[in-house]
Parts: sequence; structure tokens; C-alpha cells
Amino acid sequence: MSGNRNISYPGHDDNDEESDILYTKQLWRGKKHSVDLKISSDVNKKLLKKETWKIKGNTTKKPNVKATSAHVDIVDTINIIDTYDRPPHAHAKKIYAQAGKYAHGLEDKPGKRIPKAGVYAAAGVGRACAEYSVFEAEAKGPNASAGAEVSVVGVGAMARAEIASASAKAGPVGVKLGLGVDTGASAGLGGVEAKFLGTGFSVGPKTSVSLVGSEVSCSVM
Repeated sequence: MSGNRNISYPGHDDNDEESDILYTKQLWRGKKHSVDLKISSDVNKKLLKKETWKIKGNTTKKPNVKATSAHVDIVDTINIIDTYDRPPHAHAKKIYAQAGKYAHGLEDKPGKRIPKAGVYAAAGVGRACAEYSVFEAEAKGPNASAGAEVSVVGVGAMARAEIASASAKAGPVGVKLGLGVDTGASAGLGGVEAKFLGTGFSVGPKTSVSLVGSEVSCSVM
């Protein structure tokens, strides 16, 4: 062996961007005979260039907010008394606005067995609801609502603004997916809760901390 010639390295050949050859070397044996040594890989050469892995300065920094909750509520367990014989009912509205007040209790009718009184107001775009016995499901578009209630299980007042939400309940078990903020306070068998623009806390069978509509909670049964 008498010398080495024609040495090339990855990225040396600008006209062969897709080549899988990482390294080549021509080895001479005597004066007339040579052997080509080539090292190749299935990895494209572009992956070996540092420019390929350069971090771009315009990385998107948009916030991504997802609020999801699942819970078992002691108050809704008691409310089974009010809803176990509720008849089937479903409705859907494109645009809605409603307000009113109520006061009832100790009547042998669905929703009126537990004494309670309150006022409410709500408005929004797109709403669908279905309910039967202790089961119910609801989906809403952009909406706002407010209400206050006094009952044998507690007192509370809450205002809510949502971009959209979907929820389902089966007695005391509930699941909700949505993006919105709450402002208000309540106290009763379900514990104590206070929120302002989606940020706050609740203490009781379900202890949680909320920050701008997202919640971390721990349920104690």
C-alpha cells in the first residue's frame, strides 16, 4: 500500500444532497491498482448537517388552554331525591335568553321535593339539552349566565361566561369539558367555594384550586 487519494467527507459533494455515503477513501495497492473504501448509512446526509437541527427563533408561544373536570358531588347525591322520576325531555335552541325566579319544596313532583328558592338569568348562542331520571347531557356555544339560590343543602351565587362547553351527569357523577370563567361563592353540604374570573378554591368533599378556568382537585369520599 503506497499512499491515499480522493478522500471525501459528509456534505462534501453539494450535488449529491440525497446520497447515503458518509465517507469514502481510495486506497492504492502498488502503482496501478486501487480499492475504494466507502462507509454508508440509511440516514440521509441532511440529518447530519447542523443546519437541520437549528432551533428557529420564531417559535410559536400561543397559550393552549384545556379545562376538563370529572367529579362526584355529595349535593347531587342528595338531589337524586328530586330527579329519580323525572320524565324524558329534550330541546335545542339556536339563540336563547331567559330569566326568572322560583320558590318551591316539599311537593311530590320531580325537582320540587327539596325546599329551595332563587333567581337566574342566562343568554347564549346554541344550546342542546336532554334529561331523563337522574341522567342529563348538555352542550352550549358562547354563553353567559348568573344565578343565586338558597336551599336546605346550602346557599350560593355564581356568574359564568363560557366560550363553549359540553357536560353529562348520572346522578352524583358528572363530567364537563369546556372553556370559561366563573365568579361567585357558595357554602353548604358540598363545602365552601369562592372564585373570581375562573381563579379561586373550594374546600370540602371536593378540594380544588382553580386558575383561569383550569382546575386541580382531590375528591374525598
